[in-house]
Amino acid sequence: MKRRFFSIACIGVFFLVKVSAAAGQPTVNPPIPEKVPVYQPKHYPFDGGERAVYRASWNGIPVATAEIATTSQMIDGKKFYSVRVEAKTAPALDLFWKMRDTITSTIEARSLAPTRFTFSQRENQKVIDTEARFDRNAKKWFVHRDERRKIKKYEFDQPPNTIDPITAVYLARSQDFKVGDHLYFNIFGGKYRYLLDLEVERREKIQIASGSVDAFKIVPRIKNVLKQGYAERLNEASVWISADERRIPVRLSSRIFVGSIYIERIEDRVGTQAAGARHPDHPS
Repeated sequence: MKRRFFSIACIGVFFLVKVSAAAGQPTVNPPIPEKVPVYQPKHYPFDGGERAVYRASWNGIPVATAEIATTSQMIDGKKFYSVRVEAKTAPALDLFWKMRDTITSTIEARSLAPTRFTFSQRENQKVIDTEARFDRNAKKWFVHRDERRKIKKYEFDQPPNTIDPITAVYLARSQDFKVGDHLYFNIFGGKYRYLLDLEVERREKIQIASGSVDAFKIVPRIKNVLKQGYAERLNEASVWISADERRIPVRLSSRIFVGSIYIERIEDRVGTQAAGARHPDHPS
């Protein structure tokens, strides 16, 4: 259950940040397009900055929270988005299993192109720090994974449009889509690469703690790019994002080996500028 929460919370905070390590039924392999599209952003609903808090429950019992904050910054005269995801277990669960995980992503604002991705895992005695940097000249991701007892290094150069999961979330939010559409992304989780298929299954009204929300139901499916990976451990999952211009994730659900995990937005705030009102070239 522990990694199932974090996979959904951080994918979940929109889609898939880390594939679950919990055992489960094999996922349905997504249809593989001849070529994964290179998407160009059309909207920037997060440009004014935003913050959202999500609560995860297992069979109705609160087990964890996740907070996602999006801000902008100027680096060498260019605008970037900084995304930070912090997830932690509830105090009652800390007695048995304590998790304090953090994911960050730095994304070039105009093109929503990733530049840096980090994943800090603090789960009981396990400490792992993963840092990935994209070298535009080499057109490769260089990954450094510190497991304390050993250091591992990886390179991802095929296909060239492989991106981190957080960037995939924001790029998906920037697109126009409708019921029946599929969005495809080549992503990596710090160690392995995957093909992510986001199917826009339907549009419906759902009820969350803050009230009724008009939302798109999106079904994520993943496939290992190579023989290695954890795609087969993803159980049935769904993500609902608001059908308004913000396109913000409001609810997630997934079956696990015992029961189900639900993640729901319980608090969110946008910046002083109206969501989607500014272009990334506008001064911060």
